[in-house]
Amino acid sequence: SRLLNPETSSKLATKALQWNHLSHELLTQRRRLLGPTPPSTSAAYAAADDDNDDAKPSPEILLTLTEKMLSVNPDPSHLWNIRRELLLYVVPKVDEDTGIVSELNRPSVSIIPNIDIQSELKLTAHCLQRNPKAYSAWHHRKWSLVCYLTHPTPDDDSSTSSPKAKDSQQSHLINVKKILQSELELCAQFLQLDERNFHCWNYRRFVVALLGSCGGRGTSDTLQNQTVDLGVISDVNIFSGSWSPWLKHQSQVSMGAQLLPSAFALSSSQGEKCKGTHNIAKAIIKLSEAELEEIISNEWNFTNSKIQDNFSNGSAFHYRSKLLPLMLESRLASTHRVSSDESSGRLSPATRYAESLVFAREEWENILLNAIFTEPDDQTPWWYHRFIVSWMKPPAVVGDELVLEYETLLFEMADSLRDLLEVEKENSMLGNIVEGDESKGAKCKWAYIGLHMVLSTLLESKTLDEGEAANLRQEAGECLTELIKIDPNRSERYQNLAADIIRAQSGGISRIEGKLSNMLSGC
Repeated sequence: SRLLNPETSSKLATKALQWNHLSHELLTQRRRLLGPTPPSTSAAYAAADDDNDDAKPSPEILLTLTEKMLSVNPDPSHLWNIRRELLLYVVPKVDEDTGIVSELNRPSVSIIPNIDIQSELKLTAHCLQRNPKAYSAWHHRKWSLVCYLTHPTPDDDSSTSSPKAKDSQQSHLINVKKILQSELELCAQFLQLDERNFHCWNYRRFVVALLGSCGGRGTSDTLQNQTVDLGVISDVNIFSGSWSPWLKHQSQVSMGAQLLPSAFALSSSQGEKCKGTHNIAKAIIKLSEAELEEIISNEWNFTNSKIQDNFSNGSAFHYRSKLLPLMLESRLASTHRVSSDESSGRLSPATRYAESLVFAREEWENILLNAIFTEPDDQTPWWYHRFIVSWMKPPAVVGDELVLEYETLLFEMADSLRDLLEVEKENSMLGNIVEGDESKGAKCKWAYIGLHMVLSTLLESKTLDEGEAANLRQEAGECLTELIKIDPNRSERYQNLAADIIRAQSGGISRIEGKLSNMLSGC
């Protein structure tokens, strides 16, 4: 209705025209400044270019223009691309004696960006306040951080080992740690406003990756004596957002790269490559075991707080599922006094699995029970429940005692889910549950699915006697019967699951299985 108002429509049309004019002007000036250059061997072109230098736009003015436009609309990715080009732009230097611009110093794209990190962080923060889910703004913030990490200062004399250079290195590392910690605080603020903003969760994992790669607490002595493996430094994944470089003992934890190597290319020539590599060496301080455990523990506690705030926070549950193996390694290392790198080789599978069961029980009792009894129709905690049941399955090499403990936990889960279903049935009879879309769990669909999953997992055990197995198969079939009534849109899936139960016992269909088949055929 606002657009039908002539005055409003006219103002919006004027703004659109202004935006289009600014965009066209920016692109035109960008082409004049950064357009393709003919070969430098052309003396005629060089002379003409010298004559037109005054007519070329100022990079600073174009940067200001991109800042204003992005502050209004942070979504156009081409504006961020232009801004990055301008930040990489090298201002030509004039020879003081001759007053001539050297060919080597003509405008070009530099591998050493001249970036004011605070200005870029301030700009992207403003843009994200306007649109917290602007892909390009989050990407530019990552790019700015990496450029600052790998290229501390444009005028830094990286090739010297003077006290001044060492002090500069120490100061840079301190600033890096402060900035990354402040970025985590910023993520917490954004997630306080929208706890399920997956852009922010992704960025938080990126910041943690940078902390893990170069966020160690270094002193002047350790910086002076530290030997940096240049083979490791050349691995661009160190600054790509991947967790692999600093969690090599945890290859099963998948936290992939978020920036392509080309996004922060370190060199364009062999000569500059050495200088860039040295700058990267300045940005790396290896984490101690205690520092690594601190980072993981802080993230673990953060996911716990966000889940307690809202049990429907799927991003927090997903992050927690990735952190769980790391927390297990950390606990094994502290309990058995070995490093995280050594725990996988020095500890027996039984020891590792026993600790896994302890973790699984803690997650069930401290997180999942509260979540599913509070919001039984919310599928998010049920997804994490399925993950925990799958994660805690025993390997073939563990003894019967641990298998019995595993089955005991599954039976406890089944008892709790039966209690939940009874409570929901009572509430339904008392009229405390508002009827809704049955396919969305208005009659506790997810509790039936969860109970069926636990019973099916128990049926995989080889320690059950035939009577127990038959009773579990019957109850699992009854869950599927209820699900067909509650969620008829997926009835064929439940019928296929029921057929799997019927085929589970080799040698024919038992009396109970025949009864189950008749029950399902009548649905």
